[in-house]
Amino acid sequence: MRKGASDIHFEPYEKTYRIRLRCDGILHQHATPPANLSRRLSTRLKVMSKLNIAERRQPQDGRIKLKISPTLAIDLRVSTLPTLWGEKVVLRILDSSSANLDIDILGYNAQQKAAYLSALSQPQGMILMTGPTGSGKTVSLYTGLKILNTDERNISTAEDPVEINLPGINQVQINTAVGLGFAEALRSFLRQDPDVVMVGEIRDIETGNIAVKAAQTGHLVLSTLHTNSAAETITRLTNMGIEDFNLASSLSLIIAQRLGRRLCKHCKRVDELDDFVREKLNIPAFQVIYKASERGCDECNKAISAESGSMK
Repeated sequence: MRKGASDIHFEPYEKTYRIRLRCDGILHQHATPPANLSRRLSTRLKVMSKLNIAERRQPQDGRIKLKISPTLAIDLRVSTLPTLWGEKVVLRILDSSSANLDIDILGYNAQQKAAYLSALSQPQGMILMTGPTGSGKTVSLYTGLKILNTDERNISTAEDPVEINLPGINQVQINTAVGLGFAEALRSFLRQDPDVVMVGEIRDIETGNIAVKAAQTGHLVLSTLHTNSAAETITRLTNMGIEDFNLASSLSLIIAQRLGRRLCKHCKRVDELDDFVREKLNIPAFQVIYKASERGCDECNKAISAESGSMK
């Protein structure tokens, strides 16, 4: 938590056991405990996440609610994977207390911010966030939901998992084990007199068609896809089987985004660019350019301290 990690990897090998943390998008080795702890650690994590400790041949997914202090609790999404030398376990840290849902910190410029707010102000349509895993799509969606969350709107979300608790919004945890998928949740939402619907991800044509229908019939729909660009989103949806004319009449905005790493403000150094580089990159002579420190500092550990959004 102090290092700002988003994921923890427990990895068994033939003679070693490795624990790595993903901080600011990069994996770093954290510890190498004795290899004989591998099975005990994986079993303990499976007990905490209510998984089947006897099943070591199949991947499993679970969840842990961990109380850090009397006033702070975090959720951990647990994923196990059988490997050659034992079960690898990955914990995704879902810390809703650290999420800042202010649109001004998303990294959007004035034009992009205005486009997002304009789409959110519409009574119907579909807003899609695209980008790879860990690109900040969820935070951008939650920021939009926070803006929309007023007493005059009925908002329902289908999520897998629910990452941030938003009071005033009806959040549904997807549970495929009992037959509650995105399509089933979305179909039920439409019978609940909704104004705004958020679907965690459009994964199949059934969910896509219901989302499009909802956007065409007076509802504002927000969702995500895993594509590399805004243009690829159209291709992905049509490849699923959604008709072009339906997309044209329902889509309001597609946001493709990434997280860019930022320099640590405590140890960044001035980068002395020569005139040739400044000319090629169109950088004025008076503009100061910074670069990362080779060693970093106690504040950041590695010279790059956080991530900010990049949208197109």
